[in-house]
Amino acid sequence: MTRKHPNLRVKLLRQLRPWHRRIGIFSTLLVIFMAVSGVLINHSNQLSLDTAPVKQSWLLDYYGIKAPTQVSLYQVNPHTLVSANNQVWLNQQTILEANGKVLGVVDYQGMIVAVDSSHLYLISSDGELLETQSSATGLPVGIEAIAKSERLWLKTTSGRFIADSDLIDWSLDSSNKPIDWVSQLDNSQTQEVTEQIRASRLHWERVLLDMHSGRFFGALGPWLMDLVALALIIMSLTGCYIWLQHKPAKVKRGKK
Repeated sequence: MTRKHPNLRVKLLRQLRPWHRRIGIFSTLLVIFMAVSGVLINHSNQLSLDTAPVKQSWLLDYYGIKAPTQVSLYQVNPHTLVSANNQVWLNQQTILEANGKVLGVVDYQGMIVAVDSSHLYLISSDGELLETQSSATGLPVGIEAIAKSERLWLKTTSGRFIADSDLIDWSLDSSNKPIDWVSQLDNSQTQEVTEQIRASRLHWERVLLDMHSGRFFGALGPWLMDLVALALIIMSLTGCYIWLQHKPAKVKRGKK
């Protein structure tokens, strides 16, 4: 008695089963990741992921986020005031993009005051820009430094000026009164704040969104998502085919 060779249908089933399992495992892992990341994104506010800074250096490097240069730390209490080039940070949040390099930042009458060489910026305690002064509003030109006592002082190339209580008029001061001009704190504290500012530029919500959408993987991201979709389609088709081949035949009931 000769042994019959498996027909084409049996051969196809033998080939499909292992591939169906492999594709199923691959698809399941990616679907779980998409589901978990989607849930985290939907609840990012409750989980504080939208404000949680990324502190991992390799991730910050991957996004091309570098530490700010020429950082000056002015105070840490009651809040942290920092400048770097033309930016000012309040508690690691950017509150000002000045027109030039920031030369000094101080707390004054419940506000934050910053200066560059030709502008003075009034900022609320919440970080909102209230007013910008320049030579057009009577601000002295050639600013070099800022100081505060009972009034606000400016050191310029033309001499020292003192403001009135409303910060509207500036008067040239010819006295020799010593002034403590605002200067940065020591470098050891500046380094720590610099790293905090770098971390604050990237939050975990952004990373999860990029990974969920595939943008995290650059040019390969869309292809990866296409591969996931294709794997799910193949798994569905092979699963239906295998099920149909093993579907039990209906038994016809005879008429009584």
